[in-house]
Amino acid sequence: MKLKKHRRLTLKERVIIQTLLIEKKSKSYIAKKLKRAPSTITREVNKWVQKKEDNYDAELAHWCVKEDYLNKRNLDKISTYSLLKFFVYRGLLS
Repeated sequence: MKLKKHRRLTLKERVIIQTLLIEKKSKSYIAKKLKRAPSTITREVNKWVQKKEDNYDAELAHWCVKEDYLNKRNLDKISTYSLLKFFVYRGLLS
């Protein structure tokens, strides 16, 4: 039995989601088309569509997710926590 690796939605998949949402297809239908879990599609759409009059924008969503991922990787703990920075620098100077 081969386990599936968790993978992020691609821009192509997001464009398909956007297109099918414009065509008024259900989230479960979209999930079947993309061979993804319905919860994945629901979370994706709910994250980017807050009000009923809003539309899902695939390129904007992909850009934001990509930026969040890159920024998340660039945050180091020593810059984030000032007490940790103080403790480490004090230890290095001793």
